[in-house]
Amino acid sequence: MKRIICLAVLLLGLSTPLWAVECKDLDSKAKIQQFLTKAMDSNPLLRAKVSAKLEVSPCEGKTCKSKKLRKSFAETIHLVRSGKNTRLYFMKGGHAPGCLIRRGQRRFLCSSCRSGSNESCRSFTASDSTIWPGTNIDTSDFNLLKKDISSAKCQPLKNKKRFLMIESLRSAKPYDRILSYYDKQKEVPITVNFFNKGVLRKVYRFFPKYYVKVKGQWFSTVMRVRTTKGREKAYLFETLLHIPRSKDHPQLYLNPKKDPALRAVSLDSLFATN
Repeated sequence: MKRIICLAVLLLGLSTPLWAVECKDLDSKAKIQQFLTKAMDSNPLLRAKVSAKLEVSPCEGKTCKSKKLRKSFAETIHLVRSGKNTRLYFMKGGHAPGCLIRRGQRRFLCSSCRSGSNESCRSFTASDSTIWPGTNIDTSDFNLLKKDISSAKCQPLKNKKRFLMIESLRSAKPYDRILSYYDKQKEVPITVNFFNKGVLRKVYRFFPKYYVKVKGQWFSTVMRVRTTKGREKAYLFETLLHIPRSKDHPQLYLNPKKDPALRAVSLDSLFATN
């Protein structure tokens, strides 16, 4: 019996990942940027191919302190990305039933949309950043982790051994310094802090307990974005993003065709604007 128990304990130990990335593994700018690229793939918004339902709650100033006011700005969005094509379908909220569509470099705003069709679409000009209305979420912020980087350094954290910190110094605007923190075992971001001239300007925070594993890879299902004035708790604007669950499964699909909401829909029709 003792031998069986010892064998069971040994097998359990072997089934638990023992390896974790350390700063000694990230001893060059090239290795750090390779690690950052892989780590950011855990953010569903950055996936080249994905379908996800998003519950988004933005607020500004005093609105953030009022649950009733904040609720009035909340939206439910269906995000679909396939290569260079992106569709944001506003299912509930102030922008519903509209959608934003990006095909390559072209962008369209459609005032009437359904789960698989778009109507009353017009093209519009915008910057290259992928901001959607009423939030401070900008996926191009994450490109700054590998763009115009003059130096990058990994630093271990003595009091939080589960995590490591990477400092990236930039030679271009709008941010000249980025401090980002990562879970060493899962290799995913926890916070990404953007500075300009020593002042904290923006914070993306992810929450370890809300990471989920899909097909062997970790993904964030809760994100908080704050536009700050020096401290994370001193913020001017905040957006909370949450991927809800359905039947104990996050409404996140790495292959859009696996999304039950899209099984009867042609992906080409999702991005049609005629």
